[in-house]
Amino acid sequence: MKVSELDFKTKHVIEQLHNMGYTDTEGLTYDELVSKLAMARAMEVDVASDENKWF
Repeated sequence: MKVSELDFKTKHVIEQLHNMGYTDTEGLTYDELVSKLAMARAMEVDVASDENKWF
């Protein structure tokens, strides 16, 4: 993977995290950022909703 592609992907993930209110992204690797994004998205799931009780 080219460095510019990784930079673009990293910036995109950081932007998504900032839009969700997570601003502590300094010094994290791409994999750590993706993990934080996945956790933030999982926390947004409304478990009280009937549609999300299938599992």
